Amino acid sequence: MKTTYTLLLFLLATVSILAQAPEKMSYQAVLRDASNTLLTNQEVGMQISILQSTATGTAVYLETQTATTNINGLISIEIGLGTSSDDFSAIDWSAGPYFIKTATDPTGGSNYTIIGTSQFMSVPYALY
Repeated sequence: MKTTYTLLLFLLATVSILAQAPEKMSYQAVLRDASNTLLTNQEVGMQISILQSTATGTAVYLETQTATTNINGLISIEIGLGTSSDDFSAIDWSAGPYFIKTATDPTGGSNYTIIGTSQFMSVPYALY
């Protein structure tokens, strides 16, 4: 009987550990310059903001990253792992809607010239 309780306790602990959502999100984009030419095999600077309420709302999270595009101009980053003074896990996803704003410097610095904003529809709400 004691073995059964121990086994049951172990299984419950294992399930709760495996059910935790990671505190990051995958993000991919294809980058082009002002003349619509792909930015290939190039280091770019990025600033990612999570905005609350509207596309011009208050930033609840801000981070910077440096990424390198591939031969097709694609960058792949994980939001939540960049340089930030904010805490990604502190975002209250129930207080949405939320928007993601990306700003990119094609020269690898922090002079962001490519800027876009779009609304999160469902993916980060898995963290809620």
